[in-house]
Amino acid sequence: MTKQVRWKCANCDHGLLAPTKPRKNDVRRYCLPCSAKTGKLVERIAPSLEKKREQRSTVVREQNKIKRERTAIKLQPLKERQKRETQRQRIFEKEADRIWSLFFPNGTTRKRPRIKLVYSHSRGVSGMWNGWEVLVRIPRSSNGGAEEWETLAHELCHAVIGTRHSEGKHGRTFYKALKPVIEKRWKVKMDWSFINGYTDTSKSWGYKVDWAMTAQLEKSGKVKFDYKSDDLEVEEG
Repeated sequence: MTKQVRWKCANCDHGLLAPTKPRKNDVRRYCLPCSAKTGKLVERIAPSLEKKREQRSTVVREQNKIKRERTAIKLQPLKERQKRETQRQRIFEKEADRIWSLFFPNGTTRKRPRIKLVYSHSRGVSGMWNGWEVLVRIPRSSNGGAEEWETLAHELCHAVIGTRHSEGKHGRTFYKALKPVIEKRWKVKMDWSFINGYTDTSKSWGYKVDWAMTAQLEKSGKVKFDYKSDDLEVEEG
């Protein structure tokens, strides 16, 4: 037997029993006397069903609220990371502007290449000039330092003087252009004389010069330009 509940007219309070889901053409769904008075169909309501419906709505609202709160908590670390990435990008862009201008003391109409930051879980810092943008790869634990800024200056130098030289892209021409820029930017005198095999006309300097400059920048304590690092345990927990 179909379960029945009491349906009541909201106007005259007259009620009767009918199924919980009466058909739309079921006369018990409407109060005919009130409909005749108003000229419009007056629907009856089932108080017990309305109460259950309101209870369900309350439960659903609470469940959705809890879900939104949990989602917000879950997304908060991601939002914080995105915020730090945006701040970090701005810092690199500003530093790139400073370095770029030092390559052209008399001014230039050349547009500085775009700076793209790539994040890794490794501790090393690396860079690349691909012909249209400077890519700098930094660890998420990075909070800025001599290695990051020396790498940025290194790749911008490639953008300024190109990569095709008789002594190679990391030879005398390259480092002669990079050295004065780093010295002016951080007011540190670079000394390469202790490098094994170094001569002023050497054609095979390579990355050992970068390592030397990074070490001297760190030792000077003049590289103060830093930023907040990512807390990986919080971010991925």
